[in-house]
Amino acid sequence: MRKAVFLDRDGVINEEVENLARPEDFRLIEGAAEAILRLNADGYLVVVATNQPAIAKGFASFKDMDRIHERMMTLLAESGARVDAVYVCPHHPEKGFPGEIRSLKVKCGCRKPEPGLMLKAMRELEVDANGSWMVGDSPTDVEAGRKAGLKTILVGKKAPMTGECLTTETLSEAVDIITGNGRKRRKTAYIR
Repeated sequence: MRKAVFLDRDGVINEEVENLARPEDFRLIEGAAEAILRLNADGYLVVVATNQPAIAKGFASFKDMDRIHERMMTLLAESGARVDAVYVCPHHPEKGFPGEIRSLKVKCGCRKPEPGLMLKAMRELEVDANGSWMVGDSPTDVEAGRKAGLKTILVGKKAPMTGECLTTETLSEAVDIITGNGRKRRKTAYIR
């Protein structure tokens, strides 16, 4: 069994762009490639687990998403970093978007906060939940990670969590915690 770090994509690896559909709009967050490279060097599989409702809404195609992920891989490789696998949920339960893909307008088990993406990856990649993490920028990422049995870290400045959660400002700080190099370890309790 292997250890892995599951990363949400938008807001963790790349700058947030609503309904990202074009590879040229994909931009790495400063320091993300170096943080991923440190995970690679420490022996972690790096797995992207991302909700991409733009597909179900008809704003982006599967081919568009493949091109975006190819750009992500290329930009990371320029710093020597790599992502070992990408798992995408293309579903979105709300209907009413012009051009939406009706077959993808479903409530599923892979859309975070459900753990389906992580559970599938853990089976396919032989990942041990006990030594693995989920790092995301939203409470749904953290909830999905917890449901999958992973340790979790919330990065950035999005809505606070209910309960206890490790928090950091950046992916680099999260990697410090994961690899044991962190001095900025914070455990924060948020109550709603």
